[in-house]
Amino acid sequence: MLILRRWTASMIDQLLESIEASQPDLARWLPWADPMPSRTVELGVVTGAERAFTEDRDYAYFLIERASGDLVGCAGLHPKSGGVVEIGYWVRSDRTRRGYATLAAGSLCSAAFRHLPEVEKVIIRMDQANAASASIPPKLGFSLEGQETLRDALTSGQTGKGWIWSARRVSDPAH
Repeated sequence: MLILRRWTASMIDQLLESIEASQPDLARWLPWADPMPSRTVELGVVTGAERAFTEDRDYAYFLIERASGDLVGCAGLHPKSGGVVEIGYWVRSDRTRRGYATLAAGSLCSAAFRHLPEVEKVIIRMDQANAASASIPPKLGFSLEGQETLRDALTSGQTGKGWIWSARRVSDPAH
């Protein structure tokens, strides 16, 4: 159904095509998408992400639709302080409501707890108005941890009020 492939500059054209196809929707929630990023800017972002992955600091993935081979979005694990890692995701507008973001976020949550022993909590944050994004954490068993006041509303869709969802590492009683 879906392949998570770490970011690589060799896929910049596919990434730009996916962003362009979704730019009006992405720009409602993600400040980096308004205006449409240039090839130069996005190439810098991707090469920086490649370096961060190699240096074990941040983990960015392309979402590749298995059947078509198309790049249909992105997701990432973004370490914070204190044993916390944040998951972020977006899916191409013409591929939403297929479970891709849920599958990617669930896979990344499992990977965080399996491969990053320092991680005790995984969070997912979004603006309260982003109902599509907010529908994903409960499907994965995340708990609504609370609300936060975000910076000023940065995009046309944002209210400046956010949700924070979390999942905690489950201790294995056998150990």
